[in-house]
Amino acid sequence: MKAAVRALDISGLAPEQWPALAAMLDDKERARAARFAFQEDRQSYIAAHALVRAELSRRADRAPQQWRFAETKLGKPFLLDPPRDLRFSITHTRGMVAVAIAEGVEIGVDVESADRRAESMKLAERFFAPEEVALLRAVEGEARRNLFFAIWTLKEAVVKATGLGLSQGLDSFAVSLDPLRVTMRDGPTQAWSAAHWRLGAFHFAFVARGDVEAEFSAVEAGLTL
Repeated sequence: MKAAVRALDISGLAPEQWPALAAMLDDKERARAARFAFQEDRQSYIAAHALVRAELSRRADRAPQQWRFAETKLGKPFLLDPPRDLRFSITHTRGMVAVAIAEGVEIGVDVESADRRAESMKLAERFFAPEEVALLRAVEGEARRNLFFAIWTLKEAVVKATGLGLSQGLDSFAVSLDPLRVTMRDGPTQAWSAAHWRLGAFHFAFVARGDVEAEFSAVEAGLTL
């Protein structure tokens, strides 16, 4: 089974593109976008939600504006009345957005900027599994910082895939980079697929339940979504 992961660097979008992107959203999404205090956050939200609509429409005969969404009680978004069992995950940070789409399998995607200020060891010791903390202690400097963001994005992708969000402790499972693997501490044994990419200063991670191959590609900034 394959999944598509698409990333968009929004710094390359021209001012005249933003009205067209916002027009893809529904009233609820546009209202939510308007509540962001900072333009960078507002634009990231608009671009991410326009991108997922455009990518869904590449896989089904439905206009981007026609997709309807809902959320679980824990905030995981899903499609209402999809033409087939399409699943998606969406993520955005300042300057970069990404979406993942697959069929019939739970997936999660996350993006983080390595330029973000973070006390990596303090955060890891507080939230990560012991084996992840050990991996970070084994390296220093820039290598530790890069490893931290690789682990962080993978863990964020996992909680998006499970749909449990903040109710799932980040130390309730562990990820490894060599090989890429997700190990749950409790519950039935289940295979997970994982992938990690770098694009400039950004780390991307994708996870899925089961055997899923993820194809990563960047959307050209000038592309009409």
